[in-house]
Amino acid sequence: MHFFDPNGHDWGNYYQLDGWGIFQIVFAVLYTILVLGLSGVLWTWRSHPVIRMRRVPLAIAAVLVLQVYVVMVMLAYSWNGRYPCSAEFWIMSIYLPIGIGLFQASNQQLLRISRGQQLVLTQDTYKTIPSGKNRREYYWNAFIIWARSVREQHDYEGFLAVGMVAQLTISIVIFMISRRFNSYGIVSQPTTPALCRRGWEWAPSIIWQAAWNYIAGPYLLYKIRMIHDIYHWRLQTTLAILAGLPGTPIWLAAIYSDSLFTVNKYWIPPLWLVVPGLITMQMASLLGPIRQCLGLSRDMKAKDKALAEFDNKTTTVADPDTSVTATSVTTRSSRGNMFTFQSLEECLNHGPDFTGFYHWCANKAFNSENVKFCDKVIKFKHEWTRVFSPPNQGLENARLIMYRAALEIYLGLVDDDTSYNTINIEGPIKRNLRTLFADAARTIASRRREPPTAVSAVSPWETPAPFGNGHALRRLSRPSLDKGSSTTGLISDRDEDADWVDPNDPFTDITVPEGFDETCFDAAMASVKHMLWQQPWQEFMRNRRASAGAAASASALA
Repeated sequence: MHFFDPNGHDWGNYYQLDGWGIFQIVFAVLYTILVLGLSGVLWTWRSHPVIRMRRVPLAIAAVLVLQVYVVMVMLAYSWNGRYPCSAEFWIMSIYLPIGIGLFQASNQQLLRISRGQQLVLTQDTYKTIPSGKNRREYYWNAFIIWARSVREQHDYEGFLAVGMVAQLTISIVIFMISRRFNSYGIVSQPTTPALCRRGWEWAPSIIWQAAWNYIAGPYLLYKIRMIHDIYHWRLQTTLAILAGLPGTPIWLAAIYSDSLFTVNKYWIPPLWLVVPGLITMQMASLLGPIRQCLGLSRDMKAKDKALAEFDNKTTTVADPDTSVTATSVTTRSSRGNMFTFQSLEECLNHGPDFTGFYHWCANKAFNSENVKFCDKVIKFKHEWTRVFSPPNQGLENARLIMYRAALEIYLGLVDDDTSYNTINIEGPIKRNLRTLFADAARTIASRRREPPTAVSAVSPWETPAPFGNGHALRRLSRPSLDKGSSTTGLISDRDEDADWVDPNDPFTDITVPEGFDETCFDAAMASVKHMLWQQPWQEFMRNRRASAGAAASASALA
């Protein structure tokens, strides 16, 4: 048996199982195993902060849809003439464009995350939950909310949906009227399998691929050109998009040019789309985040080992007569190349590095919601102490007002259904918070109809935030109990208690849970602080130290 049969892919009604055909079958099987294995690893790590922001279900769906196409192309040579022209028409006109569309939607996630981080910096807002008296009203409200989010966030999703529907409609019409695919058409004539692939019927597929590869892709590259993240996400997206550019022109040349007839006998035209384009796109989507996750896990293990060794040394050399514990000594020590947890806490308490760290997390690490959460909780606890300190500890409605403030934090940063950027905390901690706030959050978020408005990006009591049908938390911006103070507080004077009653207030039917107190966010904050300290804080401080060293060297040279 020859590795390359002299006849090659000749459209004969038999299977072409020469060495090249068998190689493609084996490659398709092994490559499918690799893609499924990497997809499984990615799905297993979907809760990791680095993986979680990438919309793993969409990314895996795009990869698997494209993988089916890759396998079918790899098997086309060995199938020879048994591969129907009508089947290839549906694959090229519907299946492949949908796969590339899903891939482009997955690529858009970098832009979505970057824009979402800017929203964290500038606004306090949350999503509206759809509601309705019946199923029809519920789905209509859900559609309105989705359309509003697409418009406000400048997403491609609306264009993707419209484009896919148009492509499906046009393809069905062409298939029904062309005699190349059926006997009841009204245009064209039946022809050979090879010439069937050259008809005008393939124009929508060509236009659709060109739109994805040469309009949507470069436009996305232009929009993300200023993003400089620490995960090399922009590099992965750029590589994946550029890999898809050469395939379509070469595929068209292979189909319509007779000079490539000999090449087409062994390298069928659709293979130009698969190698290197689709394979590179798949590997960039899978290996990029997995490599980043492996690197972070390796760094965390090294850091934990270094900390354990340092703690053991600190405990050994500590003076047994001193009243300072080993833990406190370790906290104040340099810990080698690790920056201390205490330095992070000082920063979060509005130290000199707070603003720089906040913006660095938004622009490079894409986790500024964690810094914002810590800042809000710190101010919430401070306000709780002020409100419930004598002589105000018995003030009516104080717990309800504080519950409102806590609910604002939960809606904007914790709840998966209402948060645009959700903090990453453990399941048990989130379940405990859901017990305290979920019912009230659903009630509040489902009653709001107007789009969210921009308010304070730091604490909910500095600027009223919208609840219900435009009713703000007016108490959150009332003067302090101290009439001589110019500060802003949560609770106004007792004399204004009567003015607090609002018949349209969405909180009218809500009772404060018994377990609600100033410690409700402590576990979540401890988890978020630990995550910030492990990676973002270390990266930020190392970058700042490197910048300072470079500036000092430049000054010395000058």
